[in-house]
Order: sequence, then structure tokens, then C-alpha cells
Amino acid sequence: MTEFNPAARVLPHPVFHWHLVVSNGEILCTGAGPLHDVLPVWQAGEGEAGIVSHYLGEWQGKACGVHHLPIRVDLPGCEWRGLRSLLGVVEEPLFFLAGRAMQVVNWDLDHQHCGRCGLRTEFHPRDRARVCSHCNLAVYPRISPCVIMLITRGDECLLARHTHHRHSLYTALAGFIEPGESAEQAVAREAREEVGLDVDVTRYVGTQSWPFPGQLMIGYLAEARGGILTPDQEEIMEARWFHRRQIPETIPPAETLSGQLIRTFMDMD
Repeated sequence: MTEFNPAARVLPHPVFHWHLVVSNGEILCTGAGPLHDVLPVWQAGEGEAGIVSHYLGEWQGKACGVHHLPIRVDLPGCEWRGLRSLLGVVEEPLFFLAGRAMQVVNWDLDHQHCGRCGLRTEFHPRDRARVCSHCNLAVYPRISPCVIMLITRGDECLLARHTHHRHSLYTALAGFIEPGESAEQAVAREAREEVGLDVDVTRYVGTQSWPFPGQLMIGYLAEARGGILTPDQEEIMEARWFHRRQIPETIPPAETLSGQLIRTFMDMD
């Protein structure tokens, strides 16, 4: 059962029982993880000056907030870690709480000024939004919908290695949904563009928040029905067919939607 209940509204601002601290794109962790029951930067004597806080919701029934620290400090017993390093290390609800914290901080930092007229924005009195009082532009945290698809062919599935992937994993194909597209249309387009195959969507598997930096992944199985396998080389370095009983070990972990798609196919009769 998920232990985190996100807040749709941001005011009134409660007193936080749980704290996460973010600075320079990283999150402050102890050996127990990124969640603190006492705000450690205040304990270190930094005070509240310059710290911007956001209410995230409730963790285990108590208010939780994230605090952005403009100048990073080193604290005894703590270390600054990238969000990706926590994947598979902390429990899944806590990982996605940390991801939400990073996304809220990034939204706030990226929209201090209006993208239309350039003037300073202010917090909306009730919603999580920054608003320009001059032209009334309101900017909410942005989520980018993406499709991720495992292409199958009978007892085989297509796994690809991405050109810019640091870990050389064999994984599923993925791509952003374009304006005016449905998710199913995006699956067909991405398969054609990235590996030259025509596909039919056969099964919706699920969704996953992916905070790198702010996607919603929508997962499908898709059966190949034509085309010639031709990796585009710009995004896809290599693409190969693997039998369900010969899947390589270098696949994404089960905590990722890509890993779940592959394991779903492996378990199918």
C-alpha cells in the first residue's frame, strides 16, 4: 500500500513532520535514505534564510515538505546523491516521493519569471502554480507524457541499446507523445522511426512516473506486423530479437516500467 498521499492544493501550509532537502540537482541523504524527521540544515546552524519550502502531501499520515537550499552545505552523517542513484535502493513509494520533491523544486526554479512577458511571477494563493500578475499567465508543474513499448514477434521480443545510454542496457523503445497524437499513434510512430517496424498495439501494461526530469511513462506490448528492422543509429545503437527464455541479464531493473514490460513478456505463456 502506498504510504504517500500527494497534495493537490498547497495552502494552508502545514507544519512539516517529514523533510527532504534538495540543492544543485541532488538530494540530501543519510544511511536511512532521503527522508528526515528533523530538518538537518537548521540543525547545522544555517537558519531559514534563503530556504524555499513546498508542501508535498502526507507521508504515513503526517505532513511532508521539500526544502530547496540555494547554497549546498556538507553535513556530518549526510551525503548529496543524485535521484537516479536511489532507484532500486530505497523502497518504491519513497523513491517516487523523492522524485516528486525534485520535480516541484525544478518547476519553482524554472518559472521564477514569466515566459511570456518576462516579469517576476508569484505563487498562486491556493494551487501549485506560479502566476504573472501582469499578463495572468499561470504555470503549473509540467508533466511530459511518453510511451514505452516492448515490440514482440511470437516468442521473441525486440530489445535495444540506446546511443546515449550510459549503462548499455538492453531495454524497450520509448518516446514522447507529440501534440495531437494518441498514445497508440505514438507507439506506432516511434517504432517506425527508431527501428523501421510497423506494429499493432496488443496490450496496455501500466504507467509510471519517471522524474528524469518529469515524464509520465505509458507502457504497452506491441506486436510487429511488418517492416525491416533498421535501427536509426541516432538514438538506437543496436536492436536485436531475443527469445523469451534467452533474455540478456543486462536489462533494466524490475522497479522500472521497461523492466516490468520485459518481465511481463517473459512470464507470458
